Amino acid sequence: MNIITQLVILTLSLLLVNADLYCTNLYKDFKHKCTPSMITIKSCCDLKTFIPSPGVYKMSTRTFGTSDVYCDTATDNGGWIVIQRNRKDSTVDFNKTWVDYEKGFGKLKGDFWYGLEAIHCFTQIGQWEMRVDYQKNDKTWSYLHYNQFSVGSASEEYPLTVGGFTGEGTDHFASHPLNGMKFSTLDNDNDKRGGNCASRLKSGWWYNNCELINVNEQPPDVGGNVRVLFTEMKIRPKDCNTH
Repeated sequence: MNIITQLVILTLSLLLVNADLYCTNLYKDFKHKCTPSMITIKSCCDLKTFIPSPGVYKMSTRTFGTSDVYCDTATDNGGWIVIQRNRKDSTVDFNKTWVDYEKGFGKLKGDFWYGLEAIHCFTQIGQWEMRVDYQKNDKTWSYLHYNQFSVGSASEEYPLTVGGFTGEGTDHFASHPLNGMKFSTLDNDNDKRGGNCASRLKSGWWYNNCELINVNEQPPDVGGNVRVLFTEMKIRPKDCNTH
């Protein structure tokens, strides 16, 4: 082995040691000094690579720019962007106008609606799934899960695409049905029933005929005769588990 080869091997070895030390120190710094709100991610799926801490993060996407999101890193392998949260007797008023539902309202660490435009921007690229976790009055938990979810554009009035039910209980999104319905608010009625379902039920939603499933209602409604204390609606890319 000549001197040049020996020098190259020595240099690479030092680089690898230094790189490993750098990554170790970076990980420790992330773990002990960084808070979730200080970290910018491209997707809640990115957190699988680092520390799976649920909370508010800054997410930068090509379609929507940089915005704060609440990442659920625990449920079903994590990677979820929480887009809605509503508690029974919530102090957040969900009886909002079209502009409010378009932009979003509430607080990410409390009850909120993330915003139709943001949800559209997230789901217009790739394939997405959606989940609704809910707590019943008896304090037990259940969920609805859909393998297909997206929201259309503002010019289309944010129509819902939802399908591929695999959750517990009954698929009330399909039984009404809500797939293909445009969004409705108190000042923009797109339902198929006479009168305004959004005004009557005091909440924006993808109404067909004043459905029995509406997680923005107060108290939130997941369909059937189930009484609910809490709902959390969340979405993630279908390839999230491969990240």
